[in-house]
Amino acid sequence: MLLGGALLATAAAGFALMPRRVEKLLGDAKLDKLVPENFAGWRYQAASGLVLPPADQLRDKIYSQFVTRAYTRADGAAVMLLIAYSGAQDGTIQVHRPEICYPASGYKLTQIAGHETPLAPGLTIPSRYIVAEADLRREQLIYWTRVGDYFPAKWSAQRLAVIKENFSGVIPDGVLVRMSAVGADDARGLLDSFARDLYAAVGPRLRQVLVGLDRAGMQLK
Repeated sequence: MLLGGALLATAAAGFALMPRRVEKLLGDAKLDKLVPENFAGWRYQAASGLVLPPADQLRDKIYSQFVTRAYTRADGAAVMLLIAYSGAQDGTIQVHRPEICYPASGYKLTQIAGHETPLAPGLTIPSRYIVAEADLRREQLIYWTRVGDYFPAKWSAQRLAVIKENFSGVIPDGVLVRMSAVGADDARGLLDSFARDLYAAVGPRLRQVLVGLDRAGMQLK
């Protein structure tokens, strides 16, 4: 009797902790329709030339939608953008990080550092700054990952973010946002400026996708 009661209690506790709600901030919207082609002096040029995760079944399972764009500005500045959205982060398949896909594409990572990306007054996102080099190409990138309302800096932190969301009854969505520029000069200022311009130009739904409900809500009030 005692054993049976313990098993029932364990089962009940497990059921209570099961996620009850799937969070998909993108909804039925098409990501490529929400990302503007022209904004704040930036002009869309191409959708190719970016370093991507390998095109295989794993990538297809990780991402439900993703957009790649190359933008230029009249002063000659150029920035490449990747936004990869995952509709449900289940703890086993999670957003893919540049620390993995760049070396897989033949790049050597020569610098990795924490960064803070200011998107709007009162809104700064924890991000990462990476320098990747291959042959004669030097690419600098700033990226962040969002899982629910968390911004994990490492793979282990991503898994922990999923667990925390699950314990609150939610299967969270996730997004990876990456901006990169080619060249020897420090591009952090350029990439931060691009991120601010993009955030200012997009609508409420994409803002929620980029930074989560809590932070986007702060800006919408």
